[in-house]
Amino acid sequence: MREGGIKVKLDKAMPKDERILQAAEEIFSMYGYEKATLDEIIALADVGKGTVYKYFGNKEQLFYKLVAEKNKPFVERLKRAVDSVEGFEKKLYAYFVEFVSFYYDNSPLWQIICFEMLGASSACRVQKVDGVYRVLPRYSQVTISAELEERILRYHRLLQDEYVILEALIEEAWNKGMLKKSGDVEISSKYVFFGVAMSIFNPTQSIKQNLPPEEAAAIIIDRYLHGEAVV
Repeated sequence: MREGGIKVKLDKAMPKDERILQAAEEIFSMYGYEKATLDEIIALADVGKGTVYKYFGNKEQLFYKLVAEKNKPFVERLKRAVDSVEGFEKKLYAYFVEFVSFYYDNSPLWQIICFEMLGASSACRVQKVDGVYRVLPRYSQVTISAELEERILRYHRLLQDEYVILEALIEEAWNKGMLKKSGDVEISSKYVFFGVAMSIFNPTQSIKQNLPPEEAAAIIIDRYLHGEAVV
């Protein structure tokens, strides 16, 4: 373990796979994906290297398993929150209360997804081409392997599960004339989705650090629906 690293100790009574996942969360959250090492995760989990490979295969598979297991119940909570109320504004508020709460709790891991796993560090971007999502280079000299493309797309799909719920709300509001249509509904919803995520990763004057999710959601709704105009 590197100097000044994590001091937490894990319960050795935990099943090995759960212990590895908990250790992975600690190490990835502390160092990011690229700088985290399997050796540090193995040391914290107090298991053999073969055990990690047995359960998870490699570092990337381990990271994906960690975030996918967190994302699935989160998406279900988003759906339940939206379905539990009536009216566009209430549904939007319910969505962002859950969203903000989850992103507060999982900010380090979801920053890794947004900044490392979606291709930014590889000079790539995800774009829909003829109805199919593709990974495209930002610069002509960048080469994208099939393995890199699949890795990026799997994290794109993970986040897509989150934002399609918001996209459906916005599209319905467009169709009912409750919101002004502004181009492509997916692009519009992603602007809102990632804009809020970035405000949580880098607290702003409006969404301050540790602001209660209910207050943050109310600010998000006010800015999205009413902007800065004084009526």
